[in-house]
Amino acid sequence: MKTNKYIFPFLALGLAMTSCSDFLDKEPLDQGTDAIMYKTPEQFDQAALALYSFPDWKGANFDGNLDVSGIGGNGGGSAPQSNGTWNGCYSQLRNINILLQKANEYGDIDAISSSVGTAYFFRAWQHFVLVKAFGGVPVVDHVLDTNDPVLFAPRNSRYEVMNLVFSDLQKAVELLPKRSTLPGLENRGRLTKEAAQAFLARVALHEATWEKYVPSIGLDLDGDGSALGAGTVKPEGYPSVNDMLKIAQDMSKAVIQEAETGTFELFNACDELSYYELFNIDDGDGNVSNHKGVGKSANKEFILCNPYDYTLKRSGKNMAHTVATWQAVNISAYLGESYVCSNGLPIYLSTTGSIDDAYYNPDFGGYDTYMGEYENRDMRFIGTTYLPDRPVFCCDGEHWVPRTEAGAAYPEAVFPEATDHYDSSDPANSSKLVIYNPMIGLNSTHNGYGSRKFMPEGSGRADNTDAADYPIIRLAEVHCIYAEATCELGNGAISDADLNFSINKNRARAYVAPLTNALIANVYDANWFNFETGRHEVHKMTMMDEIRRERMVELHGEGFRLDDLKRWGIAHINLRGQKLGRKILGTFYTDPTKKVNSLQYSGEPLYNPETRPTQWGLVSEDPADIDYGRPIATIPGNCLWSQRDYLDPLPLEQIRLNPNLTQNPGW
Repeated sequence: MKTNKYIFPFLALGLAMTSCSDFLDKEPLDQGTDAIMYKTPEQFDQAALALYSFPDWKGANFDGNLDVSGIGGNGGGSAPQSNGTWNGCYSQLRNINILLQKANEYGDIDAISSSVGTAYFFRAWQHFVLVKAFGGVPVVDHVLDTNDPVLFAPRNSRYEVMNLVFSDLQKAVELLPKRSTLPGLENRGRLTKEAAQAFLARVALHEATWEKYVPSIGLDLDGDGSALGAGTVKPEGYPSVNDMLKIAQDMSKAVIQEAETGTFELFNACDELSYYELFNIDDGDGNVSNHKGVGKSANKEFILCNPYDYTLKRSGKNMAHTVATWQAVNISAYLGESYVCSNGLPIYLSTTGSIDDAYYNPDFGGYDTYMGEYENRDMRFIGTTYLPDRPVFCCDGEHWVPRTEAGAAYPEAVFPEATDHYDSSDPANSSKLVIYNPMIGLNSTHNGYGSRKFMPEGSGRADNTDAADYPIIRLAEVHCIYAEATCELGNGAISDADLNFSINKNRARAYVAPLTNALIANVYDANWFNFETGRHEVHKMTMMDEIRRERMVELHGEGFRLDDLKRWGIAHINLRGQKLGRKILGTFYTDPTKKVNSLQYSGEPLYNPETRPTQWGLVSEDPADIDYGRPIATIPGNCLWSQRDYLDPLPLEQIRLNPNLTQNPGW
């Protein structure tokens, strides 16, 4: 039937090559060659390489418009006619299933085990992407023709889809080679046993926590499968929540143990800036991309990446401009204040649970100076944000200056002579490295610190030519998975030994004290933001909260946050309601001795509500209020995200083509 090809777009597609690392220069298989392909292991390998389809720099999800980055507005949309995720995933599945079918016909699985493992991995990957977006969807586990009943079948439940995902990933783990058998930088983009284990751990943790927490959000997202949703059918032997948590724990443990043999390790070659520099490594053609001058061979943290190469495969995205203009990652007031101090505790503390005895962490530098709040903080914050006392390197030369050699971590700042007004005759004002006094601008919400994460620095990169590898799975994420799964299995408890085995390694790189049970015992975070009330409060520290905090700060900007909020059942809380910005009153912004010394508003106070009011006003001007002097950053009326948004609506064109597809609840 003519319309069938539009139900699953892959019916109209042949193989399409996606390059990766040492296979960057491989030629794609010709379309329409099924009859002569798959005769040798080499042909299977080439077909497997064509299945690689990972996120990349052009389509990167930087966790924008979320609690961690600042929310302008959200929600309230309607179901679209088409959906790129639906079309993209189903387009990939045809070639995956062809390879698996041909493998069965070939017979000698041992000779083509890596290729078959790759196909199983990507079949699981595509179905998991669909489940995260839509919940239950039609399972495609074989090659379809235009008369296949699947084309007009109802949706499979999410549990039926996830059953296939778990099964396929377990097969991939058994079939894929270990990373230690694929030495060399040229193989860094290849799928391995450890990549499959890590992804299985990610998937199992996601589904376990989704099934544990999401049923309590107040909307049945499964539906009955006949009028709404994909239903609740569970295959025989489907794993329980604890079974899935144990899979996540076991798989992540196996990867960490492999890392301890030297196969993988956290990137630490750039000292206190190692976390920041990890994402910018791009040494092709002599480019110097960091202050230590180290290249991609020093990075053993990426268990799986989408590899780029300056000669063979450039990003095609102007990352320097994107990052420098705050169009990539941002750090909201909520996130910025969530980074702990060097002693491992939050910036504002209480030992009784009362605001009356709350006190600033002794390591915290306070708000009396520009740099106070940055003193003795997590280096994942300090390294990636824009510090108010210094410029940064940026490869485009438009915003700051590009790096030309190893050595200095930051360019040398230039300061105007005048500190209380703008002097047009001062040559400092024409420098790209000039640093002015921070001020509160007109209609500001003061809700961002900015972030230079993913900023390319080296001078050898013109626009759209940078070639840092795109991280898919990092060892640091695996540490987070292990800690969370272990704490969930322990009903909120985890041993210090398990913390040291996992996330304390991440904290050590960030120059933060280890998380221990003793550290947080009977300690209250007095700067805890309650998303239900839109105000800060005093909150008793728990191990689960701290593990979630650790995941939030480690993986920020890498596209995990929305999925995490959903699977924890708090997305409809965190993404709605009032949000607050950074403190203004009672800080250096209100010091009468400090003035604006940049051109606009020259000589005015740093905060002048008469000429530069904040967009939504201040939430409180009472010095006794915990939120004294904070601006309102987001008003509740702009946040319409609701429980229905945990799942996307099915595209309307698909429902028209197949009336047996039921829409998701709330849409």
